[in-house]
Amino acid sequence: MAGIGPGGVETGTWHYGLVARWWAETNTAEPAELAWFADAIGRYGTPVLDVGCGSGRLLLPLLEAGIDVDGTDISGDMLAHAGAAAAKGGHAPRLTTCPAHELSLGRTYRTIFMCGVFGIGATREQDREALRRIHDHLEPGGALLIAHWLPYADRDEQGWGRWLPGHRAGVPRVWQAEGDRRRMADGDELELMTRLASLEPLAQRQVLEIRARLWHAGVVVQEETSTLSENLYFAQELADQLTGAGFRDVSIEGPYTGQPATDDDTGVVLVGRRPPA
Repeated sequence: MAGIGPGGVETGTWHYGLVARWWAETNTAEPAELAWFADAIGRYGTPVLDVGCGSGRLLLPLLEAGIDVDGTDISGDMLAHAGAAAAKGGHAPRLTTCPAHELSLGRTYRTIFMCGVFGIGATREQDREALRRIHDHLEPGGALLIAHWLPYADRDEQGWGRWLPGHRAGVPRVWQAEGDRRRMADGDELELMTRLASLEPLAQRQVLEIRARLWHAGVVVQEETSTLSENLYFAQELADQLTGAGFRDVSIEGPYTGQPATDDDTGVVLVGRRPPA
């Protein structure tokens, strides 16, 4: 099943329970990625909102750098990890559990960013509503930054070939025998394995399934399986959505390069501005 959010509603994401713990203990920002966001914030200004901040992969080091940054996420489990880690560092960021399409914070920002989360756990109309709400949470002249992996990112030719008719017989894929297994802070181990559960090329939508196992003293003591749904967006259609939500001066850059994206980039950063008053 998918994760359960506020009010018992399925969220279409898997960032709960053991998976949330994995993200909190193993995922850290890449130096080049963090430097790019810090530089962008220096250009566009504070305060900052991290939409889909998760367990604080980017939010926490930005706080440590003295930046005024708030966070939202659909998963209260992820935010609990972020809040606990922030408190250890003497910080008390404003963290709000809500999907992006229900954003209503009563505060505006100079910079808002989304990193690798656009299109996850929502319908396409909800994605459009999220952009409208983000636009309304920006100060005039403020900027939205979306780091986004393209549908063909990290796919081998066989994976990309599944978009072709007659090439999806192996979906859902079988579980691998072993996953990525890592030791946690308390000495226990967590193991994650994922598989493609469904792919709809016409709808540009896929569902992934994840299996998380907690190992203690060499024995599996807990196992959780959940799903994540994802709308697959190409760069130009996402730029069109930004324009449709009211953003101007929309640009498509390569991943953390500050330069225009090229045909060889499998990820992009889209930058859109709210028009000045």
